[in-house]
Amino acid sequence: MAFGDTSSMRGHAIVLISWLMLAGCSAGETGEPSAAPATPTAPSHPATPAPTFGTTAIPTGPLRLTDEMTRPGTRLRFGEKAIVPVREYHPLQKVYTEGVLGIVVHRIRTTPGSRVRGNFDEEDRALLKRHIAYHAKVTITNESGNAFSPGTPRLGGDFGDWGPAVTMLGEEGLPGCREGNPPDLDEFGRKGAEWKTCVLGVSSRSRPMTAVQYDDPPYGKDVQFQDDPSPDFNKHYNLGPITWS
Repeated sequence: MAFGDTSSMRGHAIVLISWLMLAGCSAGETGEPSAAPATPTAPSHPATPAPTFGTTAIPTGPLRLTDEMTRPGTRLRFGEKAIVPVREYHPLQKVYTEGVLGIVVHRIRTTPGSRVRGNFDEEDRALLKRHIAYHAKVTITNESGNAFSPGTPRLGGDFGDWGPAVTMLGEEGLPGCREGNPPDLDEFGRKGAEWKTCVLGVSSRSRPMTAVQYDDPPYGKDVQFQDDPSPDFNKHYNLGPITWS
């Protein structure tokens, strides 16, 4: 855990159960075998296909906004939902996934910085005691029903032009407000599935966190890693963040 005076950093198998219908033969009154009555056949239902986790095909175009999605630069009140498109590259599986998320940022709360948990030394712990922890709970939903894991959305606190008084790196959290890891496919890969996470920043009362911004593409620029095979669509991105205040 380190501090500084810079700005904030930012499947599954389907089980098909078959019933074997056994029909017996009965003897007639004469003792002669009689034809067994026709056995009703259960209606045949096609098996539900297993959700496909992404595609290996490299995207040929940038993420686009539909009329139902939140426009770049939109300002929302705390508690209002943004609808955003997402595209994730999963390097271990070497696949891309796409979907639509709903994001709700709840109002910003404050608590003493001393309550922030982490592996701090004495100097850092003393610094925390002199500051305030600003935090906002976030609810993320699978709006499209695609079989995907959402990744970690780029949500950050807005502390004004100078950023927070304290920059936090590494593991940190508050009781009841921890970012945690994104849910996996089994947890999130259905319409309406939810992930509850949190935005946390530490600063002084003179430099408070007054808003929360979302700037994943196309609202902000795409972050390209060296081994990512995806093409660079940033000339279509950086359209303007969504802000809750």
